Amino acid sequence: MSGIERTVYDNFPYKSVPVEWTAPERLALASLLHGGPRPRLDGYRVLELGCADGSNLIPMAFFRPNAAFVGIDSAQSQIALADDRKKSLGLDNVEFVCADLCAADRYVSGEFDFIIAHGVFSWIPDATRDAMLKFCARHLGRDGLFYLNYNTYPGWHVRGLIRRLLLARTRAGGSVRERAVLAQEIAAQLAASIGAHENPFTRLLVRELNFVSEHHASYVAHEYLAADNHAYWRSEFLQLASEYGFEYVADADFSYSSGRMAPGAIPQCLQQDLSGHEADDAMDLLCYRQLHSPILCSGPLTRRPQSLPEFADLTIASCLSSDTTEGGETNRFQHPSGYEVETKESGIQAALVRLRRHWPNGIRIGDLFHDVACVVDDLKLLHRNGLIEIRCREARESHQSAELLNRLEAQHGDYITTAYHTREAVPIECAETSLASSRNRR
Repeated sequence: MSGIERTVYDNFPYKSVPVEWTAPERLALASLLHGGPRPRLDGYRVLELGCADGSNLIPMAFFRPNAAFVGIDSAQSQIALADDRKKSLGLDNVEFVCADLCAADRYVSGEFDFIIAHGVFSWIPDATRDAMLKFCARHLGRDGLFYLNYNTYPGWHVRGLIRRLLLARTRAGGSVRERAVLAQEIAAQLAASIGAHENPFTRLLVRELNFVSEHHASYVAHEYLAADNHAYWRSEFLQLASEYGFEYVADADFSYSSGRMAPGAIPQCLQQDLSGHEADDAMDLLCYRQLHSPILCSGPLTRRPQSLPEFADLTIASCLSSDTTEGGETNRFQHPSGYEVETKESGIQAALVRLRRHWPNGIRIGDLFHDVACVVDDLKLLHRNGLIEIRCREARESHQSAELLNRLEAQHGDYITTAYHTREAVPIECAETSLASSRNRR
């Protein structure tokens, strides 16, 4: 598209990667388990705002040939790269558009079942943010889900102070890339000069400085040195979203460590007789929340808890392992993270042993348990703590081998994406192919 000026993302592209919980099926599951809308999971349409080089959208489209995808970004170089990757994979179900968010209506039409905006909301001017919310309100379909994330208080109070310091210290540092590298050097020097300390705030400060120095330089450039970076209390964000007709459904990452409540946070809020926005803000304070990843829908929202048949139709997968011998029984299982689980129900014990043999594939819950009602709460608890996976459906075979996608990803990064939209280390064969391709290009 002509007429678009080069952006800071053209000059120093952000290193983007697939974000697990933005996959349509994961958003749909979070909504279902929290009584939200049930978007269709066949023939759906997905729109990603701020799609960058397509690293998040392309693997979605690759493994979901029966769905349609559209990505929008204002960086010409990133859209060009996304188009190149799309063509190399022969994908015909994804389209990339170079456009400013304020003008997106000129290039996008119709309604979408899922709208994704990861790493956009906090990092754009207020006028662009408001235009984006208006645009999404017009294009989100009935029962559709709108995912976005933003920097949140109280965690960003400390990061905001570090950002101000780094902005001041790098103002005359040259290019965006050079300033980011300088900011990392400054952060590392400050952390080293402080060293080990007993004061809790000082330890927190060192942790935050190390966070800067150890991340990719492009992250530092666009997170700490960007012209716009606005943090919100959860209550402020929800009020703003409501002004455009949106209601909160659930946290997209509720089953990940980033989205879980701190132990004891809810009881403490109840003891203080807090409710509504007060409780939301208090829990973010107790969790030291730094990033919030909510799912919204068009209001009004009437919550409808999932029915037993709906739950029975879900799929469950588990990588929990045990020392069970053939034909034996056990009640202790271990997650790859090292976390141990003890079960008291023989049906769940047998199911976990059986599921381990199927990993990473799963089994329909209704086919695994005779009495689903007896295991609903236990399965939800295991899922909420990241120990098993509950899925809306199993991944389907792509129209072409995943090896094509994985080789392409290995050439550009240090990961490959699975059909479940999770990232894994690059297999040796992909790494060797990537190295050979690099040598051939030279």
